[in-house]
Amino acid sequence: MDTGGNSLTSGPDGVKRKVSYFYDPEVGNYYYGQGHPMKPHRIRMTHALLAHYGLLQNMQVYKPLPARERDLCRFHADDYVNFLRSITPETQQDQLRQLKRFNVGEDCPVFDGLFSFCQTYAGGSVGGAVKLNHNICDIAINWAGGLHHAKKCEASGFCYVNDIVLAILELLKQHQ
Repeated sequence: MDTGGNSLTSGPDGVKRKVSYFYDPEVGNYYYGQGHPMKPHRIRMTHALLAHYGLLQNMQVYKPLPARERDLCRFHADDYVNFLRSITPETQQDQLRQLKRFNVGEDCPVFDGLFSFCQTYAGGSVGGAVKLNHNICDIAINWAGGLHHAKKCEASGFCYVNDIVLAILELLKQHQ
């Protein structure tokens, strides 16, 4: 069955796969800081390549809905999520004990829009899982996601919110 646009031929069977692609143009504006290896602007560059090669016409493109605090708290501790929501570059000097407690610092710095960034990338992954659960797509892509090092109560390895766990929890609603 040919589903027309918004699909890609995949695999030896030649069947068209429906692809949901999550992208927020603002994601490339987040900046971990001078010299930090994590560079969200690369997500914008990837999107530009997809557009240049004409691949976006083969996908349904969605702007992710920001993950809500209660979504984040499905895995992360409430006090950790509250900390991420409240910390800013201007207030971090007043919260040194909390920074240490939640492992926010050198690898996982505080930057402008930190919580919004977390909501965006987690929202894309959870949104992809919802689309998969409702058979709206066969493949879900969120280049901003995959930040799997975050723990229940702390940041780790450039990751603040574990969007992979959140997406798995969503998938478990429909799949073993």
